[in-house]
Amino acid sequence: MFKILILIFFNSTIILSQNIDELFYEGNKFYSQNQFKKAIENYEKILDKNYFSEDLYLNLGNAYFKESNFGLARWSYEMGLILNPVSSDLKNNNNINKAYIEGYIELPNNNILDLINIFFQSFSLNQFILINSIIILITALSFFLMKVFQTNLFIRLFFSMITILFVSILITFTKNMWDQNNNFAIIVSEDTIMYSAPFLNKGIQQSIFYNGNKVKIHQKTDSWIEVSAYDGRKGWIRALDVRNLN
Repeated sequence: MFKILILIFFNSTIILSQNIDELFYEGNKFYSQNQFKKAIENYEKILDKNYFSEDLYLNLGNAYFKESNFGLARWSYEMGLILNPVSSDLKNNNNINKAYIEGYIELPNNNILDLINIFFQSFSLNQFILINSIIILITALSFFLMKVFQTNLFIRLFFSMITILFVSILITFTKNMWDQNNNFAIIVSEDTIMYSAPFLNKGIQQSIFYNGNKVKIHQKTDSWIEVSAYDGRKGWIRALDVRNLN
């Protein structure tokens, strides 16, 4: 029975992989034929299957750009940059796309923050936790060896591992806090209206966010999110007007 389950699992995995490859190939074919909407449909179907890759986001962004949908193009490029923060293709295409975004606002460059962001985006929180788990196991092993052999080498190893473990846990905690305080989204609807409260009939219309601009998410309800822009504006918009960058 166990072998049968394993076979079913591997067969389904192979079928899923083949299906993804076919969708990607067909999407690229549609793109080369200037059928960008059909290409987008194929690429989005792949995302719906919870498969993500740098090339997929790059091609999806290019297809949206060709359709003059600069909001979803930016979302695609920046999702790809989360997977590979140093991709020159994604960076260049994203910068070209930004030139077409109405009312584009961006934070001034900060090299230190950029380096921190690249570092934290290079690893997921789960990966940091896995690294901590491995360090804990090595620390426990070094403690055992220190007790058994009572040598200076293993004593130094133990205290070195304790130091590394402390630093690693501190970095993981910082990563978690960084993710919580750097929750961004891209406006993907035309002329998104910002309100003073999460109610159409009670909130006062404050201003408009244009398609393609980035906002920071502060809190959410079922259908509304509180956001702020780089120019200091803060208020509530409908959740369906954005795509999260995570």
